[in-house]
Amino acid sequence: MSRYSITCSGMNERDVALIKSLIGIVGKSQGAEWVYSEEDGADVVIIDTDAHKPGALKVKPRAIVAYASPDKTLIPNTYALAKPARARDLMEVLASIHGSLAG
Repeated sequence: MSRYSITCSGMNERDVALIKSLIGIVGKSQGAEWVYSEEDGADVVIIDTDAHKPGALKVKPRAIVAYASPDKTLIPNTYALAKPARARDLMEVLASIHGSLAG
């Protein structure tokens, strides 16, 4: 089973708590284990694109998830997770990321 770390960038405490909770629910699925990390060097970074731009990241992650209002234009070549986050949507994004990282 592959193991990946996820962190958040530019998000308020409520959204970070929501993401941590959802990762706890869907953390082991489809051949991958997902864990939340407070470290900058996580495999996946979920960025609140309403408040932050990915160019400001200190470390280049293996994948970026743009966390944005559904009507936002998203950054090219990123995965998208619409606000507010839902477990099923997060599972789909993580499965897509796992497919490209493991592939």
